Amino acid sequence: MIRLTRAPKWLVAIVPAVMLLGGLLAPSPWGPLLLGLVALFLVWLLTLAWPRLGPGARVVRFAVLVLLVAVVVGRAAGVL
Repeated sequence: MIRLTRAPKWLVAIVPAVMLLGGLLAPSPWGPLLLGLVALFLVWLLTLAWPRLGPGARVVRFAVLVLLVAVVVGRAAGVL
């Protein structure tokens, strides 16, 4: 966490965005892997922020995570 706070703020936003875009565009073995890494990063952030979030924010962030995991599974199965 200390390394993450020391990193430039633009880097923390750009790296997951590039990985998300790469995961959506990359072929089968690499796409789901990149999307899975983004999902793990979001799980970690959600875990850290959970105690401070209100009920509405929890629902929205959890829904985004569920949607991303569904895309990962769909890409790994070859459906998407």
